[in-house]
Amino acid sequence: MVKKNSRFIAPAKALDAGKSEHKLVSVIVPAAGLGSRMKSYGPKCLFPTSNGSTILNKIISNVKKVYPHCEIIVATGFESDRVVKTVPKEVRIVENQLYDKTNMVESIRLSLNNAVNNDIIIINGDLIFNVFTLQNLTQRGSCALIDTQNRFQKNEIGVTAAEGNVVHFSYGLPTKWAQIVYLTGKELNLFTTFCNDRENNKRYTFEILNMVIENGGRILADEPKGMQITEVDSIKDIPRWDK
Repeated sequence: MVKKNSRFIAPAKALDAGKSEHKLVSVIVPAAGLGSRMKSYGPKCLFPTSNGSTILNKIISNVKKVYPHCEIIVATGFESDRVVKTVPKEVRIVENQLYDKTNMVESIRLSLNNAVNNDIIIINGDLIFNVFTLQNLTQRGSCALIDTQNRFQKNEIGVTAAEGNVVHFSYGLPTKWAQIVYLTGKELNLFTTFCNDRENNKRYTFEILNMVIENGGRILADEPKGMQITEVDSIKDIPRWDK
């Protein structure tokens, strides 16, 4: 009898995630897409960065620097086997076999249902960022990282914020969502409920976050001091600061 790779099994032991001063946290990295905009002819998360790593392993490395004991779940899809071979053994894998028929919400749903902890950080799998981006992320309740410094392209998803809270996610707004969100408590419960509704599996993450806000959730808007972050769509997007 062939023993299953435990990385793909849903049950898992409770982990001493994060640092002592942080709440226990599971970090979800959706990385199931084809990367068609980049024309990389392979998983977008495997695109090489300027320091010789991949986008995905750069994410994992920086997450571990801030939350050395956290649980990390990578949701794979397109060419899953290639992705699995590149990540550290302690990273858990969830495979979205419907990646070509669904959207990122399905990958997140699968990951949420396999996560050990009750606090969740979701990080899009095409981001390059420094450690200052994640520091203190879990300190004040559910929050979304925002960008007011033109780090993201004009056609990316933006946010409307009022009194320190995100009011709405939408295209065409000058302040951008930095595509990282921390969810806990009521907001995580609402988010999980909406993700588990199969009618939502073709929606985008920001649409589910809007549903959370519309149903009484409170998501803080946070732009960390010292944050450096770039979404990679093509070779020219690889940042020079990432050395």
